[in-house]
Amino acid sequence: MKSLIKLSFFLFFFFLNGFVFSQQQQINTLKEKLKQTDLNDSLRVKYLGDIGWYFSGFAPDSAFKYCNLALSISKKNNYSSGIAQAYNDIGIVHYRIAQFDSSLVYYRKALPIRIKNNDTLGIASLYNKMGISHNQLFKLDSAIYYTLESLKIYEILNLKKNVAVTLNNIANLYRDTKQYDKAIEKHREALAIRKKLKDEFGMAQSFIGIGNINIFLAKNDSAKVYYKKGIKIGEKLGLARELSTAYNNLGNIYKEEDDFSKAKEYFTKALNIRKQIKDNYGIASTLLNLGDLNLKTKNYTTANRLLHQSLQLSTKMKSDELTQNIFREFIEVKAYLKQPDSVTIYKNLYLEYQDLNLNNKITKQLSELETKYETEKKEKEILAQREQLLAQELKLKNRNLYATLITAALLILAIIFFSIYKRNQLKREQLEKEIDLKDALAKIKTQNRLQEQRLRISRDLHDNIGSQLTFIISSIDNLKFISKDANEKLKSKLATISSFTGDTIHQLRDTIWAMNKSEISIEDLHSRILSYIEKAKIAVPEVKIDVNYDIDKNKSFSSLIGMNIFRTLQEAINNAIKYSESNTIEITLKNKKNNFVATVTDFGKGFAINSVELGNGLSNMEKRMSEIGGTIKIISEEKKGTTIQLEVQLENTVNDE
Repeated sequence: MKSLIKLSFFLFFFFLNGFVFSQQQQINTLKEKLKQTDLNDSLRVKYLGDIGWYFSGFAPDSAFKYCNLALSISKKNNYSSGIAQAYNDIGIVHYRIAQFDSSLVYYRKALPIRIKNNDTLGIASLYNKMGISHNQLFKLDSAIYYTLESLKIYEILNLKKNVAVTLNNIANLYRDTKQYDKAIEKHREALAIRKKLKDEFGMAQSFIGIGNINIFLAKNDSAKVYYKKGIKIGEKLGLARELSTAYNNLGNIYKEEDDFSKAKEYFTKALNIRKQIKDNYGIASTLLNLGDLNLKTKNYTTANRLLHQSLQLSTKMKSDELTQNIFREFIEVKAYLKQPDSVTIYKNLYLEYQDLNLNNKITKQLSELETKYETEKKEKEILAQREQLLAQELKLKNRNLYATLITAALLILAIIFFSIYKRNQLKREQLEKEIDLKDALAKIKTQNRLQEQRLRISRDLHDNIGSQLTFIISSIDNLKFISKDANEKLKSKLATISSFTGDTIHQLRDTIWAMNKSEISIEDLHSRILSYIEKAKIAVPEVKIDVNYDIDKNKSFSSLIGMNIFRTLQEAINNAIKYSESNTIEITLKNKKNNFVATVTDFGKGFAINSVELGNGLSNMEKRMSEIGGTIKIISEEKKGTTIQLEVQLENTVNDE
């Protein structure tokens, strides 16, 4: 299994290196073309822009350098098409590093130039990108407007591939407004076009888009099918961004299904790609997912570390919603780490950001409404753009301005009411979490009181009953000395009583050992078993007893579970010594899927388990394991020996790292 995981990670990193290598080859080819002495300025600008585009996938600083160089040359030569293309490319770089406001600034700079140049295809491309950026900024009415304008142009020009891309974007808008049936319908329309065109890149996007909608519809099995179709194409073509999205979302599905190993595998793949392409927002989001995964698996220290890494990125990017979600996770992590002061701090920060984000959304929507529909200048700009589009062979129909205003106003009101509803809902959820935290703190106090009671009882056992038993042994030894002339029967009886009392003291010490601890580590249990075996070897030196140890020593149990396991193993070892007539006994302690498994095997005479009535010892073993939620198996065959196997779930770890 470990070798298979290593192989999969090797192939994964091989793919990443292959992706960057492929991009670098394209860049090197373009750089060689730039060295040509007879190259005209329009080609030079094109090659610089292409280099910037390729760098945008994994090296944004280099991308900005080459795009700005293309812009500088274009301005120097008054090359308007080159200026518009350079602004377009710089906007793309900003978008890829999640600076959506900045991307819109450069798209808007490119738009009037392309309108003036009657560059219909370029205008449609800009409208499409502007719709996507507005969507990322939660300005859904603007996103819908620009995306539909783009679709109209592509349909008139009969550009099927571009129509499919725009349908894909419209599907994402329907998804964000929770119109999932319409979203899937548009994705399927886009997929049908892409299949006819044999556009594998587009097909991968459609598969991943349909997978995303199925997650919202709680159809995880269908989502897995579509994500894996998208991943198959993505790995073939080296589609880094699409793969990072699919891996991250698959990780979330497996996390919900409590398949934590697969969830970690896919989150790790997504994180490595996003680091490779320097997608800071994606990195922060995936770190948050990994933090939540470690919280669910009770690795609280690791969760705490990952959340701090995510918080550092989110605050640097000023991503308030992501920061709010990180604070919400911190509340639970700090509670489990028993840091009540930190719980209070993060709870206050969470509520502060919750109010801030709600107010920001409402302010943005109202600001956009005022800017778009109440400012005369903005109205004239929109009308002028439409008139220019109509003059460019598109013959687009004028919209009814008042109908647009009413629709937009209703949409904004709906968003405001929805935001208020969500705020109240979040407050209710926060109240429920506070109640849960109070319950957890009360439970901790109860556990502390129980631990104090255990310690008091163990001291009483040690100081009173232990000293009394020791006195009994001493008295019996004195009687044996005084009664040295007594008959052998009396001596035998005294020896038996002394031995029984000694065994009782050992058992009492084992009980005190367990009661003095709130939890018993595997290492403590292992040491106690070895101590017992050493005593057994003295009693039966002719029997060879081997102990195999293959489990993390930092794993631990509660004291009750640890004591029951120890007593059960004691009984199993004792039975093997007494009844098996075997010269060898093997004891194995190991970990199996987060369960502790112990086996005691002899190679003696065995017995027919179906025809032999189990004694009190075996019945007591079964009862002990049942009390702690464990299981015990007894496997025996005549003349081949007996194996007793017990299994119990590991509760926690001493160290989360």
